[in-house]
Amino acid sequence: MTLSLTVIMMEATGNVTYGFPIMLALMTAKIVGDYFVEGLYDMHIQLQSVPFLHWEAPVTSHSLTAREVMSAPVTCLRRIEKVGTVVDILSDTSSNHNGFPVVESSPDPTQVAGLRGLILRSQLIVLLKHKVFVERANLTLVQRRLKLKDFRDAYPRFPPIQSIHVSQDERECMMDLTEFMNPSPYTVPQEASLPRVFKLFRALGLRHLVVVDNHNEVVGLVTRKDLARYRLGKEGLEELSLAQT
Repeated sequence: MTLSLTVIMMEATGNVTYGFPIMLALMTAKIVGDYFVEGLYDMHIQLQSVPFLHWEAPVTSHSLTAREVMSAPVTCLRRIEKVGTVVDILSDTSSNHNGFPVVESSPDPTQVAGLRGLILRSQLIVLLKHKVFVERANLTLVQRRLKLKDFRDAYPRFPPIQSIHVSQDERECMMDLTEFMNPSPYTVPQEASLPRVFKLFRALGLRHLVVVDNHNEVVGLVTRKDLARYRLGKEGLEELSLAQT
C-alpha cells in the first residue's frame, strides 16, 4: 500500500523529486497507525461482518481446541436418505450450513454412524430439482444419473429450496447420495488445536471441516464463520457478530 500511494501521488503531481521523502513519510505514518489501530481495510471488513481469516491465528488461541469452536450438534444425512428429510433440513432456517456430513445408514436411529462423506447444499438442491430419487419399494432400481453440465448450469445462483416443488408422494421416495458426495472430506480430531484448524482453512481454502472422534463419528462441524468469530482484540479473544450471507 505504501508503494502504491507513493506512485499515485507522484503521478498526480507529475514530480518525482520528492518520491523518496513521500515514501518515507507514508511508511512512517503506516507503521505508527498500525501500532495504535487496525488498518482501514480491516476496519471495513469488521464493519461489514465479513468472515475473513487473517494469515495467522490469534496468539491467545493456542489453548483452544476444535471442540470449543465447532458447531454442534451437526445435522447429518444418511447415505440413503428420505427425500422429505432432505427437504425439511434444507428448509430449516435455524441451520444455514452449506455442507452436510453423510453417515452410514444405521438400523438403530439412536446409534451414531461413522462418517462416509460430505455433500453441499447446492448439490442437494440440484438433485431435488432433477428428481434424482426412487420409490422406497423400488430401491433396487437405478435412480436418474446426472452429468456435470447439470450442476454447471445451476452455478453460481442455485435456486432456493422454496422454489423446488416436491409432492407428498415424492417426499416418501429415497435418495442415494453415494455418487454425489465427497467421499474423502477433510477431518480433524476434536482435540486438534485451533491454530492447526486455522492453518488448514487458510492453506486449503476450506469452507467446512468435519470434527470426528476416535471412532470416526461426527461430533461437530467447523466453518469459516466459526473461526472468524474469534479474533485478537484489545482484551484478547473476543467474539464478533457475523453476516448471515
